[in-house]
This record gives sequence, C-alpha cells and structure tokens, in this order.
Amino acid sequence: MPLLFALGTGLPVLLFTCLLAFSMEKMSAWFNAVQKAEKVVRYAAGGIFVLVGVYYIFIFGC
Repeated sequence: MPLLFALGTGLPVLLFTCLLAFSMEKMSAWFNAVQKAEKVVRYAAGGIFVLVGVYYIFIFGC
C-alpha cells in the first residue's frame, strides 16, 4: 500500500515538473523570436511616425 501511495503522489509531481521544464524551454525560444521581431517592428513604427510627421509639415506648415 505505501508503494502505491508513493507512486500515486510522486508521478503527478514528476510529470508536472517535466511539462513545466519543456514548456519553459519552448517559451524561451518563442520569447527570443519575439524579441527579434519586436526590434524590426519598432524601427518600422518609428519610420512611419517620421513619414507622417513630414507629411503633416508639408500639408500644414507650408
């Protein structure tokens, strides 16, 4: 009976730990990809804001 109790309480913890470790590894890879994309999107958004600013200067400034 103690063996069944040990297996019944230990296996879910072991499975949860493995699942957590695997998901953290995948999340780390996903986070690195998001960081790379975020840099490109940040520069693109900055460029768009500069272009819109120049457009407004020509329309309302002249």
